[in-house]
Amino acid sequence: MTRSTAHRTAKTPPAGSEVFISPAAGVHGHGSFWALLVSSTDGLVPGHAYVRVCRTEDVDGHATVRTFYVRLSGLLVRDLSR
Repeated sequence: MTRSTAHRTAKTPPAGSEVFISPAAGVHGHGSFWALLVSSTDGLVPGHAYVRVCRTEDVDGHATVRTFYVRLSGLLVRDLSR
């Protein structure tokens, strides 16, 4: 599987994309990791979103889906459908 270039976004990314969860996206205390986006919802504040993700390394095993509130300007996105 070839991976596309990561980019920042101002819109809530679509399900199936990979996102980079990190402190730059406003998520603290969980480290930094690439995750597969299960679903997303616009946040209460413009430029933010709720994302349900599972770590990419856990997709083949017993993946745990977690919800994070992220700042879109700090979220890196890779669209795997391209």
